[in-house]
Amino acid sequence: MSCQLALKEWNVVCEAIARGQQIVLARKGGIAEPEGEFALPKNRFWLYPTHFHEAQSKLNGLGKKLLEDHPEFSQPPTSPEVSMNLVCEVSEAIYLEEEAKLDVSLFEQILSREALHLRYHYRAPGIHLLLVRAYEASQTATVIPTAAMSGCKSWVELNEPLETGDLRPIVDEADFEIRKNLLLSALKA
Repeated sequence: MSCQLALKEWNVVCEAIARGQQIVLARKGGIAEPEGEFALPKNRFWLYPTHFHEAQSKLNGLGKKLLEDHPEFSQPPTSPEVSMNLVCEVSEAIYLEEEAKLDVSLFEQILSREALHLRYHYRAPGIHLLLVRAYEASQTATVIPTAAMSGCKSWVELNEPLETGDLRPIVDEADFEIRKNLLLSALKA
């Protein structure tokens, strides 16, 4: 299987997803997005680790502990290459307009409550929540970023489809379904 699309995300968030500590991504549009709005072009994508905008102060206790235990996660790479080994499938995509329900997503991500609410209010109230099932690719993909990949944008169209090889789920299906259903129930309450 191959995939040509990648979603840019903080390196430490990629690590939390790789460890099964996070199954939800909270997204707003980047400066380079059309109309500044986030859109979901496909349901399957690579996670493209970045250090752009990354800040320990925007993480909750679990995220801060992850950085304390592994300071290398917050270090910018010494090589221009970007290595990717996580492929995500979007199980549910929700546009959340009710800020009061935002906090129920906190137990499935490493952003702090303050950072999550700042994202919610950026430009206009509302936020996209993506419930993602992550897989570790048997083949690590490596890309050399181009000018088209730089900047404040969510999505990166890779120069060519990259082979994933076999995919191993990070969280087994039964556990993922339980976590997903708990979150969806809390959002619908």
